[in-house]
Amino acid sequence: TIFESEYLRLYLDRVRQPNGCIIERFHYVEYPHPAVGVVVENDCGQVVLCRVPRYTSMTCDWSVPAGGVEKGEDALESARREVWEETGFESFDHRLVYTYFPQQGSSNKVFQVVFCRAGEHTGEFDPNEISEIGWFSREEVEALIDRGEMQDGLGLTALLLWLRMTN
Repeated sequence: TIFESEYLRLYLDRVRQPNGCIIERFHYVEYPHPAVGVVVENDCGQVVLCRVPRYTSMTCDWSVPAGGVEKGEDALESARREVWEETGFESFDHRLVYTYFPQQGSSNKVFQVVFCRAGEHTGEFDPNEISEIGWFSREEVEALIDRGEMQDGLGLTALLLWLRMTN
């Protein structure tokens, strides 16, 4: 173990591959909790997106509501909480549609994609985390992707799945 926090652990391991090859210095990041990305659709067929400032990439781009699954939560509970915290909207009819490893070669990070329906607007988004929210049609989402304005991997994957499944 090289580094440990409540969010991740960094290991330096010696790894034997199935073919017998030895990797003397293999860095591996372990994350204790998965993350969830949520596609929230309203009655007009639009999805809500959040403009999220990201220090690591020095960007502020649109993405789906997303965040870490907290201890004791499952993906659907986390999705409901993240949608409300990041948009102020209640949500319902949550369903887990996809689970994947975004950094399979270097970490155990798990991303879970949830689709749901928008409910009442009962709160406000967290201005410390989100700079604005907006509703986007299928055509507007496709245009964001075509222009290369979807830089977040979890958000991009979630929206591509939504476009594919609602075709």
